[in-house]
Amino acid sequence: MKILIVLCAVLAIALIIAVIKIVLLRRGFDELTDNITDQVKGETQVPVTLTTTDPHARKTAETLNRELKNLQNERNSYLDGNRKVSEAVTAISHDIRTPLTAINSYLDLMKDETDEELREQYLERIKSRTLSLSELADELFKYSTSTDPSGHPSADTDTRSEPVDICRILEECMLSFYAAFKKKGIEPEIDLPDNPVYVMCDRKGANRIFENIISNAIKYADDGLTVKLDNEGCAIFSNPAPELTPVSAAKLFDRYYTVHEGQASTGLGFSIAKELITRNGGTIEADLKEGILSVKVHFVK
Repeated sequence: MKILIVLCAVLAIALIIAVIKIVLLRRGFDELTDNITDQVKGETQVPVTLTTTDPHARKTAETLNRELKNLQNERNSYLDGNRKVSEAVTAISHDIRTPLTAINSYLDLMKDETDEELREQYLERIKSRTLSLSELADELFKYSTSTDPSGHPSADTDTRSEPVDICRILEECMLSFYAAFKKKGIEPEIDLPDNPVYVMCDRKGANRIFENIISNAIKYADDGLTVKLDNEGCAIFSNPAPELTPVSAAKLFDRYYTVHEGQASTGLGFSIAKELITRNGGTIEADLKEGILSVKVHFVK
């Protein structure tokens, strides 16, 4: 009889403990549910904490914290991406609107203009603005192809590295800008090695990198462009940039960043150059000292 009483007492105690544990677990999972709901809604970023000491429940909470952290990072990336797209659309819209407005104005002037000389001038200005739009479209196309989201470069941006004489490529690229230099009144100082400088790079990509950097210098530099290349495959382009600041210089490689709002550029040139040199294993950086902007491109030997 005593044994039965003791057994009943033990069972009662065990039942009470089980009930308490179930109540605590239920409270813990209610807390877990509320916290997950707040996390998903973005109302809090505080990690999930449980009052229960049950190891299984705590392991569940740890796993959820890890996954919720990943979810939060993805949400932040998504919001940041939306912000950048919005900024890009604003910048591109402004770049397109400016030449279109000018073209419409010149067309209106031509309607009532009888002076053939003035009409020719208006036509030349319309042609210039049309070319600006064409360059804008080309720049956007180059950027879209150089950053193919599938991760597979198109035929135009094939980045299969091969030994190339970067000295020869830079020399030919500088020569191709001869007319543009002359028109802007720029006499570049060029310091290239007498011997070939072989690096591992995609030939088309290297040429585009140089083109984007040089065309940017022509747009913003009033005079003085120095181009140097050493035997280690490091090219440095330096030009006066009095209106740049260290902060703006650090943003030159940001997508769609422009030094002056409304300039005939989307700011894609440097961004494209960075994408291409990175694909080829090299680096690019900008430095501003005493009003001189230096863009350094280092290829892999």
